[in-house]
Amino acid sequence: MAKIGFTMTDLQSTRLGYDEGQDVTPEVLKRAEKSYRVFQDKYSSLKAQLNSLPDIHYYFIAHDTSLEYFYDRAKNMVAYGTTDSLEIFGCYLEYIDTYNELFDLIKKDFRVIDDENN
Repeated sequence: MAKIGFTMTDLQSTRLGYDEGQDVTPEVLKRAEKSYRVFQDKYSSLKAQLNSLPDIHYYFIAHDTSLEYFYDRAKNMVAYGTTDSLEIFGCYLEYIDTYNELFDLIKKDFRVIDDENN
């Protein structure tokens, strides 16, 4: 089991505040940027530790990427005046998957499957 300075509260602070089907507005963009920046700051402070834990690091990379992808897509949509939620749906699904994976990992005290067999 790894001791990592990232809690459920830290993860919850990176929630997008977006619901499936919601129009993409400047407010959605603002929340997406905040979520991405908050996670980026916390993730950056943990990178040295995570580099020695590749199985766990993967989950952080995946979540960071999904937040960045959602944020970038929302930024482009707002810039071009597009609000249709279908244009960001794939990004949202990826975010949900990585959020849930990291959520489950935190609940297991950062024990990945290989750790449980040892």
